[in-house]
Amino acid sequence: MATTGGPHRFLVTGGNGFIGSYIAKALFYKGHYVRIADIKRTSYFNERISNEVLVGNLCDLSFCESAVRSMDTIMHFAATMGGMGAIHEANDFVIYNDNSTMTFNLVHAAVHRGVQRFFYASSACIYPTSLQHHGTNPVSLREHDVWSSGAPNPQGLYGLEKLNSELLLMQFVEKMQIRIARFHNIFGPYGSWVGGHEKAPAAQLRKALAAHMIPSTRHEIEIWGDGKQQRSFLYIDNCVEAILLLLESDCSEPINIGSDCSVTIDDLTKIAVQSAGMDVGDFHFRYMDDSRPVGVHARNSNNEFITKTLNWTPKITSRPMLDGNDMAARTELLSSFKTNKVSRGLEGPEKSLENLRSFAKSLARTTWRDTHELGLVHFQVKIYLGVDADDEFLLRREGNSEILNIESLLSEEGITNVSTEICNVPRGHVCAIWRQCAHRAWKEKADYFFTLIVQHGHVSQGMGCVAFTNVTFPGMPTFPIVHRTHMNAFGSKVIPKVFINQDRDPFLFQLYRKCGCCRMIPSSLSNGIGGSLSARYIQQHADGWTFGLLTEAAMLVLEASLTTSFPAATRKMTLDIIIPSYRVLLPFLDAILALKESPTCETMFIIIIDNPHSPNTTELEAKYAHRPDIRIRVNESNLGASASRNRGMKESAADWILFLDDDITPQDDILIEAEKAIRSNPQAAGFIGNTYFPVASTIFTNAVHLAGVTYFWDIAAKMPQNESDMPWGVTANLIARRVQDGVEFDLQFPKTGGGEDIDFCRKKRDFSVAHGGEGFYPAPHVVATHPWWSDGQRSYWRFYMWSKGDGGLIKLYPNLTYLDHTPNSAELFLISTASTILGAFTYLFTRSSVVFIVSMSLAMATVIANIVHDMYRHLWRDTNRTKALRSSLRGLGWAVAIAESALIRMASEGGRLIGLLERGEIMLIGHRFDWFTGRAGDGPMNEEILNGQQRMALVVLIFGVLCFKFCY
Repeated sequence: MATTGGPHRFLVTGGNGFIGSYIAKALFYKGHYVRIADIKRTSYFNERISNEVLVGNLCDLSFCESAVRSMDTIMHFAATMGGMGAIHEANDFVIYNDNSTMTFNLVHAAVHRGVQRFFYASSACIYPTSLQHHGTNPVSLREHDVWSSGAPNPQGLYGLEKLNSELLLMQFVEKMQIRIARFHNIFGPYGSWVGGHEKAPAAQLRKALAAHMIPSTRHEIEIWGDGKQQRSFLYIDNCVEAILLLLESDCSEPINIGSDCSVTIDDLTKIAVQSAGMDVGDFHFRYMDDSRPVGVHARNSNNEFITKTLNWTPKITSRPMLDGNDMAARTELLSSFKTNKVSRGLEGPEKSLENLRSFAKSLARTTWRDTHELGLVHFQVKIYLGVDADDEFLLRREGNSEILNIESLLSEEGITNVSTEICNVPRGHVCAIWRQCAHRAWKEKADYFFTLIVQHGHVSQGMGCVAFTNVTFPGMPTFPIVHRTHMNAFGSKVIPKVFINQDRDPFLFQLYRKCGCCRMIPSSLSNGIGGSLSARYIQQHADGWTFGLLTEAAMLVLEASLTTSFPAATRKMTLDIIIPSYRVLLPFLDAILALKESPTCETMFIIIIDNPHSPNTTELEAKYAHRPDIRIRVNESNLGASASRNRGMKESAADWILFLDDDITPQDDILIEAEKAIRSNPQAAGFIGNTYFPVASTIFTNAVHLAGVTYFWDIAAKMPQNESDMPWGVTANLIARRVQDGVEFDLQFPKTGGGEDIDFCRKKRDFSVAHGGEGFYPAPHVVATHPWWSDGQRSYWRFYMWSKGDGGLIKLYPNLTYLDHTPNSAELFLISTASTILGAFTYLFTRSSVVFIVSMSLAMATVIANIVHDMYRHLWRDTNRTKALRSSLRGLGWAVAIAESALIRMASEGGRLIGLLERGEIMLIGHRFDWFTGRAGDGPMNEEILNGQQRMALVVLIFGVLCFKFCY
């Protein structure tokens, strides 16, 4: 299977790493489908290098199976690896375990999924170290040298794992094509250059550059070992070329990919100094013979086999020079770069003790009064520590001490009541540790006080959840406190087992929110790791917990407890208000965030800011981020209103959602009226409110009304009040039931809007009806006012774009469309344009302008006919509708507004036609969408068809007159 035989589907593991990202980019640019699976979210490339990225841990078999699905080739680069700062004895077991688990999982998934080809990134570390010791003639390592010393003797467990993985893969050579490359020191742009994972070229270059940029520092560079070690280095572009050739070949044997020209570390360091723009004579080399890992003495690739098999030799022989401008950094940071660090895979364990001591000091300081002051009530602090069973560092004891070091540390800070739980759970399963500690606390009858919740919520003692104010993650309920009553209801389990390391805090808070028994107290804390920042582990969310799991838990805990202790108590309704905002208009948002709900409803405002550069975001967060009922999220880029609403829905855990635009002015009782509507028809899919515009006082604003583009904004006032299946409503003021129906706003519609609200309402309605519910109800008392866009300044672009998007509904909902045999204005303009082009060619060859005149006459007739017909409709035939408009315009201005409304309607029809053409839906030209979705019978369709016929008759009449005038 050659990569040149047509587009293939590649999974590149470690595709955001060094070599993997270059391969992903090369394959992607060749037109192949590339999926990256990596523990990192992004690569160092600014441009796009793949079709999709999956973020997860390949040590998780289920993640591997998901990643491999539908792929025909696996390019396995993912590994815990690096230079001598990472691959050494202290890391051996971690590296072996991680790398072997990843490879085994991938091979298992590949065989199960029927993958056709598997590329494995092996290493020169598999070669016997006995061949690479001190000697007068360094050995050039051939592929078969692995077995030259009898039993294999690779470099450390890293090399052994690579060799074992090669053998594992060769067992499946009959099931899939195997390609194995043994890399010899690949280097180049975007390779690691700091932190212990870097190779020698980057390490020495970094040290030289740091010395060069700090004149006050003595020019000294440390070298690990005696500097006589020999290595060969291959530039990344050569490496990519060789890998692609190997893929296209039939070679299933392991093959070297490296350079056969070696250099000593001394000479490499001299090259680095020269590249930094300095004289070698100005430097002193400090050799670290005993204190640093140095690896084998000599390693060089023998390229005879790859030259013979692939006809490949390295083409880039000149050393790349380093541009100093790319490495600009602070002086103090560069100073720390002058020595290498030995990586332990994770942050040093000493750091955890520092964090624990800081926590203990803070806890002792902030609880001193509660635990020491004289009074009627005394509190006692007890710490339950959860420690991994294999964490030898934290479980150490000093000498013959009976207590652990970590317990001794807490005692030094005044925290003496400590119980340590040894937790034998998978790495990163924080919630499992939390459950185990909570279970022990429950068994020991630890109690907490919830007096205020009892008083205000009319619930039994112990009902509720209290969360601190987290200054590092404002508005998010973190580190929740629950009573043992909660544990009793859950059978001694604080949270269900579905939670791994994410979502536990909001789960508990949202659980008790359903009866108004949650509070965020002003006492604050700062979370230095995790929260809104990167975590120490791979984040694993409990998908769908805000639906069935939350509902079942609420039934178990809340309903049982309430009916037992307080039969008159009722569960509160939860309603989240989602507001996407690009401009972050503070006066409008202030009014929305000041809305009040009834005592029987719990609300939360979720604001999704779609402009990461908005200057008003800081002020908004300063005013409101501390409020627990307000959640402010900022998109990394401008995604559009639909994507922002989708993110808002993912943030929500409420029963119902109220969508509001960020520039509406809601009626003061909008939340109370929304609750009334919901409680009146709890089986509805949603409710459509009324959104009014200010009185139309200009020609343009009246024309907008007359054009019909705002007709559905207040549809709730126009449809019968007993209507139980409203067609749709605009998202400026729309209520939807939050259920696990998978319905989101479709991103195929324009970011600025147009059709996505109709599509959303229809999908929500169809799901509800199919599952025994009802459609959308009108909510005429749920009222908001929307200002005229841009203060009423004239612009047709918005309506053009709306129609460009909503034309996509014709293909999505063929059962709600009909065929209109008379062309509308846009379709006539399309015919006129085509005729004009034909007329231009005709005139060039025949000097006859008849065709050109005919086409121009058709365009003019179309405009005149549409204006005349709208005059007839609004001033004669449909005067009752016209009089119902909220307008202050009178006299001649009214007639001008009617004429302009025809232009707005034609702009909308033009946008709809352009959208069909751009999407290639040419066969749908002439089809119209029934905006009332059949709820008004055939009346609206028949009226539109009649309007089209009347306009077409006028077009024909005026067209005939114009042709007669211009042609004769």
